[in-house]
Amino acid sequence: MLRISIIGLGLIGASLGMALRAADPKESPLGPLELTGWDRDARVVKEARGRLAIDRDARTLDEAVRNAQLVVVATPVQAVRTVFEQIAPLLPSGAVVTDVASTKAEVSRWAAASLRPGVAYVGGHPMAGKERAGVTAADAELFQGAIYCITTAPQTPQGALDAVEALVRTVGAKPYYIDPEEHDAYVAAISHLPMLLSVGLMEITSSSPAWRELAPLAATGFRDVSRLASGDPEMHRDILLTNRAALTRWINAMLTFLVEVRDQVEAEDTASIEALLQRTKAQRDTWLTSRPNLRPGEADFLHQPDLERPGLLSFRFPKRKGDG
Repeated sequence: MLRISIIGLGLIGASLGMALRAADPKESPLGPLELTGWDRDARVVKEARGRLAIDRDARTLDEAVRNAQLVVVATPVQAVRTVFEQIAPLLPSGAVVTDVASTKAEVSRWAAASLRPGVAYVGGHPMAGKERAGVTAADAELFQGAIYCITTAPQTPQGALDAVEALVRTVGAKPYYIDPEEHDAYVAAISHLPMLLSVGLMEITSSSPAWRELAPLAATGFRDVSRLASGDPEMHRDILLTNRAALTRWINAMLTFLVEVRDQVEAEDTASIEALLQRTKAQRDTWLTSRPNLRPGEADFLHQPDLERPGLLSFRFPKRKGDG
């Protein structure tokens, strides 16, 4: 039986636990599981247990990871570094550590600096979420069909990659291998910038003296564009602070665009404005019809190969004391 520990039982951590526990052990490449959960808030742990996200709860980090073979760190991004430092001396040799942080380059450097030899790190980032945060929003179906980014280093053992990929497939997601720096540059554009634009729209309108009059007029368009502003403030803060270089580049590109459009509107440049709107409509329509949740080249392979369980044995998980 594979022993998995989840550190942090918010939306993603609890949803992972629920999806893993819902999987059929006979069909899952991970086989039978025992899930242990820990969170700094005991009430969250109790709720996660009640939602069947974990089999057992740990009162301390030591208890959570002492016999773990696979550890998933699902805390806010900036807390990941502290968790790595705290669990490093507690992990058994041969353990695999992964995370679900929305930025990967800095987190990978923290793992390299904190985790000792004999413990493998594989970065992870499921491209899935909800407007609502927290354990009460957890959903076993959250990862179905979603892209799940996996980042690695040249020295990462193949068996550790196999184990994390098996986890990804077990929860119904699609593994997508990507370089950490490349990952951060891409998600800055398609995830982090949209969040910031949503926040900006909410900020400038709600701080207007006319907000009391504006609010009743705001309908579905405003609701849809401002949706991401309802996300977890702690998570969004950490995203902004750990992906500074990539995000700054895209902010600057958006500023340039807004200035150009402002000038076109002021100049009543009908041709340029209409060309912009026609071009972006066509681009979005094409994106939507191209099944955007497919990985590059995936359309050519409608049936993914199953990951064989023996592949997991290429990495030696630590045994619990007393195991045969």
